[in-house]
Amino acid sequence: MSRTTPSRKTAPRHGWQVPAALILAMWASILSTDLYTPSLPELDTVFGTTDRAVKLTMSVNFLGYALGPLLVGPLADRFGRRRVLGTGMALFAVLSLLCAIAPDIRTLIVLRGLQGACGSVASVLCVVLIRDLFRGARAVKVLSLYGASIGIAPAVGPLLGGVVHVWAGWWANFVLLSVMGALAAAMVWRTIPEGGGGAPFALRLSLRRYRRLLRNTVFLRFALAIGATFAGLFAYITVGPYLFIERFGVATEEYGFYYGASVVAYILGATAANRLAARVSALSLTKAGAVFGIAGAIVFLGITVAETLTAVTMLAAMSLFSLGLGILFAAAPVLMFATVPQSLGATAGVLFSIGQSAGAALGAACVALLHDDRPEILAVVMLGFAAFAAGLVFAGPVEEPDA
Repeated sequence: MSRTTPSRKTAPRHGWQVPAALILAMWASILSTDLYTPSLPELDTVFGTTDRAVKLTMSVNFLGYALGPLLVGPLADRFGRRRVLGTGMALFAVLSLLCAIAPDIRTLIVLRGLQGACGSVASVLCVVLIRDLFRGARAVKVLSLYGASIGIAPAVGPLLGGVVHVWAGWWANFVLLSVMGALAAAMVWRTIPEGGGGAPFALRLSLRRYRRLLRNTVFLRFALAIGATFAGLFAYITVGPYLFIERFGVATEEYGFYYGASVVAYILGATAANRLAARVSALSLTKAGAVFGIAGAIVFLGITVAETLTAVTMLAAMSLFSLGLGILFAAAPVLMFATVPQSLGATAGVLFSIGQSAGAALGAACVALLHDDRPEILAVVMLGFAAFAAGLVFAGPVEEPDA
């Protein structure tokens, strides 16, 4: 009887509840980066501070998101993936609730950094758990559902956040994140079987693997290119609410539609790259993505200098930039991972995730420190990052991976 009991319990754990738990955890993690962006312009008044300090709540969150994965892998190997993911989401829920009641901007900045670190647990472990728990066609189906679900999260975030802000206030967005995190933690503990664990805490081994990858010039070159493009994107995400809401008079609850248009452009770019992949080389697609990105930044700078900047013209420039990012993000990883030994595949994936988050943190920090309500500053920052990315992409020949 003791042998049959686990089998009866295992079946439902691998049913729809497992993907639902992982998708909810990842949604909470993704939404924590942009759900409250429509509230950013109001936080200056709420906390009696400057917009630079408020923007740091974005950049520090991305920094936490970048540094968190360094510990997630070793912790999961030591304590097990379910335990680390469930604990991480529970801490995420607590920190989100504390953000909602933060007494001052300094406290909110610190809490946002810790929230990002805990949220990064989902970004590292969710796909790993899907790979471990599902096989064959079922794995493809679950991964497709997972990818489609989290793909629309960035577009939904600001739209939902604007509605919640108008309905209840800025703090309610963090309460919503807390509820999502708590539900995700409960579902993870209840539905996901324990796997892994028991290995020694091997942080030194992970660091040695990171160092080995950082000596791989092709991997580093394209990882930096993607990180730089993400920096440009998140510089815009950080400043965008101020421009749309305060400069152009867009209603807070409508800001999400403008932001969502850039997400649609990103999805179109990624879709185009996937469809062209059979006929166009990965390097050519990556170069095309870099060209679109720098073109969007040049158009943005041009319309600011020509004083023709409006909500519509800025959206057009950013859609062009996002289109390029979608193409580059779909193609460049193919070139990166083709140079990575199989034994370092998982570590490379974590480092890739760290690079994106670090780029986002850098972009948000740049505009937080430099932006003074002039859109020209944002345009120059974006153009600088886009030019750096293009320089890396066009730096030299790359051996194409086998088809």
